[in-house]
Amino acid sequence: MSFAVLALGVAGAGVLGLALTAIAVAVLPVPPVGKAVVALVGLLLSVAAMGLVSNRITDRAIRAEYGEEPGGQAERPGDDGLG
Repeated sequence: MSFAVLALGVAGAGVLGLALTAIAVAVLPVPPVGKAVVALVGLLLSVAAMGLVSNRITDRAIRAEYGEEPGGQAERPGDDGLG
């Protein structure tokens, strides 16, 4: 996994969300206030989608780098010197 994969995924999610928002604002037969609300909701959903994609790609990269074990570097809980 590289930074390019993360950037492309996040940008793709953002562009897709904003494109769907633009289509919804253009097609829905609502007054200007309704269109503003749809645009705001679409913008917020786009940001949420970008965060979700970023989180998933980052988690996948961390698992690929360090493996599936949830613990730290110690093999057993007592091996870390903390107790």
